[in-house]
Amino acid sequence: YIMAMSKITSMDDKLKLALGMGAALYFADAPRYRRLIQASTWGPLALLACFTYRHQNSSNAEIKSVLDTLLGAVSKGVLSPAMKTVMGDIAGLVLLREVLKYALATQRCLLNAYTNTNGQVKWGKVIQRTVLTYVMALGKKLPVVSGIIEKEVAGEVSKMEKDLDHEFSELKAKSNLELLDKMPESGIPAEEISDMMDRVAVIEDKMWESGRCSGAVYHGERKHLELLNKAYAAFSLTNPLHPDIWPSSMKFEAEVVKWVANMMRGDDDGVCGALTSGGTESIILAAKSHRDKFREEYNITQPEIIACTSAHAAIDKACDLMGIKLVKVPMNKDTYEIDMNAVSRALTADTIMIYSSAPNFPNGIIDPIKELSEMAVARGVGLHVDCCLGGFILPFAKKLNIPGVNIPDFDFGLPGVTSMSVDTHKYGYASKGTSVVLYRDSKLRKYQYFAYPDWTGGLYVTPTIAGSRPGALTAACWASLATLGQEGFMKRTQEIIECRMRLQKEVEKIDGLFILGNPQAMILCFGSNDFPVLNVGDLMSKKGWSLNSLQHPDSIHLCCTVRTCGPEVEADFITDLKACVAQAAARALEAPEEGGNAAIYGMASGMPSGPVKELMYTYTDAKLKA
Repeated sequence: YIMAMSKITSMDDKLKLALGMGAALYFADAPRYRRLIQASTWGPLALLACFTYRHQNSSNAEIKSVLDTLLGAVSKGVLSPAMKTVMGDIAGLVLLREVLKYALATQRCLLNAYTNTNGQVKWGKVIQRTVLTYVMALGKKLPVVSGIIEKEVAGEVSKMEKDLDHEFSELKAKSNLELLDKMPESGIPAEEISDMMDRVAVIEDKMWESGRCSGAVYHGERKHLELLNKAYAAFSLTNPLHPDIWPSSMKFEAEVVKWVANMMRGDDDGVCGALTSGGTESIILAAKSHRDKFREEYNITQPEIIACTSAHAAIDKACDLMGIKLVKVPMNKDTYEIDMNAVSRALTADTIMIYSSAPNFPNGIIDPIKELSEMAVARGVGLHVDCCLGGFILPFAKKLNIPGVNIPDFDFGLPGVTSMSVDTHKYGYASKGTSVVLYRDSKLRKYQYFAYPDWTGGLYVTPTIAGSRPGALTAACWASLATLGQEGFMKRTQEIIECRMRLQKEVEKIDGLFILGNPQAMILCFGSNDFPVLNVGDLMSKKGWSLNSLQHPDSIHLCCTVRTCGPEVEADFITDLKACVAQAAARALEAPEEGGNAAIYGMASGMPSGPVKELMYTYTDAKLKA
């Protein structure tokens, strides 16, 4: 190939020969290079340069032989001067592309984070954050600066601890609750423990029972809670790690998984899965399965996952834990769906999975899963659908055909969907600590497992991250789905969606507020271009509401649940919201109150991510301090 290239003078002939070499690589080489060619838009010559760039330090004998031939020919002058220049330029471009790819990824994140709802970029914020990031990174290496930072962090720690102490003090005053520094010497009588827990539970239950919480408790009817508690008590000692002792745990888990697969149109298509501890673990396992599959079958050792900036932070955690590069793409500024053009541009030969949401947590918007499925099939990558929030709403809403609600296809009925995560402890109304991860087939699911055959303690294998698992939660989950049945879920889905629609209609009438996107499920998200909307959230909290404060862009959402539905709660929400909006608009130019979400998010938006992370770690330390 090199000899021929050095003798051909026509560029058309050179390109034909390069195409021939590309075809030879495609049909004769490993699947890894087939994917490289499929994903490439640079042309065959660039492919050869990329082959050189990627594998110049390879220990594989066959690859090394090809590289030695190529590099040796260059050094001996076999290539013509023109060809040397072309190859050198292409190799340089490939290297430049790698550098620019990271730079543009950073720019995309910053631009998306600081773009308002009208699509206008806040360049001042972008420049400020970029400069501060580099200054802080450099400053932390200087003893004087690091000392100042540590002093400031210590001050914030003190403030956070005082805030948490205040919250605990209120609970202590109401329930006579004591904080114990060490385990009691002789033990506390069971009656005292039971009385103390009952007092605390009564106080804390009042908040969610009022229906003034966004999400958190999704059902809460006493009869249902009693059934879950009975199921938990009956199986409190069970552990699915020991199916020989507790075979019932296999029945409960297998049936829950099968029922959820059936909801996602996977009953007759080999769809399978497992029960996990929550949506985060389901997402981590889906990422792990795709990573291991593409590593084994395609030799991809530097995997990439594409996700929207609105994707749940669980995918960030998954990639952080497993060394996967997470490529973030922006939302469409009009629909708040994942930007399809950005996804297409982000796909590379190392892409193993596209992450989508149905719906996303911040705005309650369903990504265009059908179009993503087509793209995933065409490019040979996986597609995960995060249906943690919508898993027990969307399938039933689709059947209900509620006027004004259009639920698009989002599940295994689409050929490109390879995995899904569905939380049973949200709108499945099960006890906290259960979720289902589903896979297109058992071949993909096996990459989720961990098996260690050489342990001195025996053959060790687990289907999920945990070893021992609470069989009681599995039993309670099964009980929840079994007692409600499809009719029960249909009824509650209709109530919740119609509640969201009624509230949305009223919020749209409030001057200064607007709805983000076109919600179809349970989340109502609103923002403002007239005043800092996070101030509204702080004011609502003073009226007893617990709403979700969001950023990029600043907004607030209410996640409607069974507890939200009802004329009294809905009327109270709109009345209080109108009053808080009027108050926030009147003091739009004032600084937010210290300690509120508006102040916290305002501070975070002006700081580089490093110090913000440190403060988040500090807050977590304070919460864990007894």
